[in-house]
Amino acid sequence: MTGSSLTVEGVSKRFGGLLAVNKVSLRAEAGKILSVIGPNGAGKTTFFNLLTGIYEPDEGQVLFGNRNITGKKSDSIASLGIGRTFQNIRLFSGMTVLENVLVGHHNRIRTNYASAIFRWGGFGKEERRAEARAHELLRYLQLDERADDLAANLSYGDQRRLEIARALALEPTLLLLDEPAAGMNPQETEDLKHTILALKADLGLTIVLIEHDMAMVMTLSDRITVLEYGSVIADGLPEEVKANPRVIEAYLGKGGANA
Repeated sequence: MTGSSLTVEGVSKRFGGLLAVNKVSLRAEAGKILSVIGPNGAGKTTFFNLLTGIYEPDEGQVLFGNRNITGKKSDSIASLGIGRTFQNIRLFSGMTVLENVLVGHHNRIRTNYASAIFRWGGFGKEERRAEARAHELLRYLQLDERADDLAANLSYGDQRRLEIARALALEPTLLLLDEPAAGMNPQETEDLKHTILALKADLGLTIVLIEHDMAMVMTLSDRITVLEYGSVIADGLPEEVKANPRVIEAYLGKGGANA
């Protein structure tokens, strides 16, 4: 896997009289980490939903590499190589850890329904390849010993890592992480930082990160975009954003400049 760039040009989304995302433009360079930050209600998760086809923009366009993906459905966008996690964990709690990762691999299965039902032709080979890849991802994220456990029995931090493994099963070149450290203790957060840096270094993924942990954001990011009330109020290197008076006032607070 190698990263693909993401270019967003003037994207807006209204819900009735609420302008949730207002002419947002940004660019995530291939193989880099872009963080999107802002206070609660700034439109960050809505923005992710626009990128992944859950919502369709009212205006503007989204380019994935050189491909215009504006208005495409979620499954089509995922099959092109965009994986994501969610702010609220969305695992299949009654399924095993391994089965959750295999669910993420379904877009990569090339055989038809009849082959799957009757296990004809290449389906068995596809199934074995998917399981081998799932175990590989679980080893990478240090969950291989829990493969046969129910997802519901994992610790909170491990559930977050399992979500990442499931997203990686799509074989993405762009990974969207929506508050992956939410609810984690300090050690889990530190482990997650190393995991995200490894995804960038080992797999060359492009990563777009929504996160409230400013120490984590400043450590990981190659670039940061700041939203307030659905609009971009700052965009730049971590040092530039950290020192921006409008960002400090709107989001980081007076103590944030020392994060």
